[in-house]
Amino acid sequence: MIFTSHQPNKPIPESASLFHFLFEDNDKKFPRNKLAYLDIENPSKRYTFEQTKSQILKAAAGLKREFGFEKDDVVAICSPNMVDYPIILHGAVVAGGACATIDREADAKLIAHDLDVCQAKVVITHSDTHAKVLEACKLVNFPKSNVLVFDESSVDGLRTVGETILSKEEYAEPVKFTHDELVNNPAFLYYTSGTTGDKKAVIITQHIIMANLTIQEDLPFNDRINILAYTEFHHASSFVTSMQLSLLYGMSVFVMPHYELRKFCEAIEKYKISMTNTQPYIIAALTKEQVCQEYDLSSLKSVICCGAALDSSVTLAAREKMGLKVLDIYGMTEVLCAFETNDELTLKHSIGHVASNFQIKLIDDDGNEVPATGGMGELLIKGPTVTRGYYRNPEATAKAIDKDGWLHTGDLVKVDKDGYFYYVDRAKDMIKYYLVQIYPSDIEGILITHPKVADCAVIGIYQKELTTEYVTAFVTLVEGEKPSRELEEELREYCDSRLEDEKRIRGGVHIIPEFPRTASGKIQRRVLKEKATNGEL
Repeated sequence: MIFTSHQPNKPIPESASLFHFLFEDNDKKFPRNKLAYLDIENPSKRYTFEQTKSQILKAAAGLKREFGFEKDDVVAICSPNMVDYPIILHGAVVAGGACATIDREADAKLIAHDLDVCQAKVVITHSDTHAKVLEACKLVNFPKSNVLVFDESSVDGLRTVGETILSKEEYAEPVKFTHDELVNNPAFLYYTSGTTGDKKAVIITQHIIMANLTIQEDLPFNDRINILAYTEFHHASSFVTSMQLSLLYGMSVFVMPHYELRKFCEAIEKYKISMTNTQPYIIAALTKEQVCQEYDLSSLKSVICCGAALDSSVTLAAREKMGLKVLDIYGMTEVLCAFETNDELTLKHSIGHVASNFQIKLIDDDGNEVPATGGMGELLIKGPTVTRGYYRNPEATAKAIDKDGWLHTGDLVKVDKDGYFYYVDRAKDMIKYYLVQIYPSDIEGILITHPKVADCAVIGIYQKELTTEYVTAFVTLVEGEKPSRELEEELREYCDSRLEDEKRIRGGVHIIPEFPRTASGKIQRRVLKEKATNGEL
């Protein structure tokens, strides 16, 4: 069965470009001299919405002037969150090209891989990351003269964005695109997290963003919202919220280049933050960690959780202890959005119902559609925000998007009789204990309720002598708790007493100092499994 929205399709506006959509054709009523961006580590670095618009046009002109930037050229950014990040990102598109965003936590080899994929003409980095970016550039024979830094002064001989691209009072005329170009031309290249294999550059077009913003117009966004942007700008959720939605609705973005829990709480209190993109383990920390009790967090009214499974116990604790509304939005870089939801549905562990303009299918292992009610299968999506494919990678594109245009997500999802959908797990993460299929989320949902557990992940470790996988759990502890064998056994008993026999943690509970994570906060289960198998944990 093909599932569709109970709402009519929404017409996607036709603007000459995303810049025109956000600035010239934007009928949202908010003062253009209102604060748009502020760097919380350097509060003097700030832009109003009018200044943001001007700086984007200046960036487009500067790229053309300094580097001969032309249509279809690419700027790559590998940096912490910076106030000028969205300026360059949009400036590249205004100039007719695209912007690729690279994980600043990656090593030189991975950065080189990403640079090789996107074939950038200009690379922008930061003093935090410049050394490994320069090493990566050597690996792909990229000229140092085309590498800039966001810093206020030169770093290791690298020129700054301010003294080059943004140095002159010269403003570009925004490129106007045809409908075909808006729909098909890459505007943003966002890399997959790499949790299931090699990273790929997802093509996001201007039409995809305009469609996404239009479909989400019923969400309660307004110019009274203050956003804390600590989630990396090279993650799709932060990209949409802090560099697209904020510009459309007049929401002020307080940019946090370096995350620490205490600084996070300080920023919420100081700047009266009302919304942020976050991850499940941060939401759990807000209700468990002592440091969070030292600050007035009452301004924080809602959080958007994307990119990682969210257990309802975490959501409920946030509601009961903080009055916090948690919006669990199903999304992946390849689709951005496909469901409409709200905080009440999130409390029920639902990802919502099909959004306007989308079609959904669930299929079993043999590719057959599952029953319409109570069925569970791999989620397939069709709609206006589905990627055009992976940049310069037709083989991966063909594997992800079938000949009929369905994106195969690799996520297991179920649907109830009322048409509400529920995320189950990644198909590849399923544990097979003899003939029993076990979903890690079933066990993680219990472990995370223990007051001493900050975060957890459950994987299957293969037992050669038994030719099956054992359920094995890894946890990090809340601040102040000390690891011990006794505590590991306590956590195992706590969980096993609430589980069916076949789901019990036969591989044990193991306390570790931290999890390997992607930039979006998602636990890298593949890395975790490799380390556990090799005895490195």
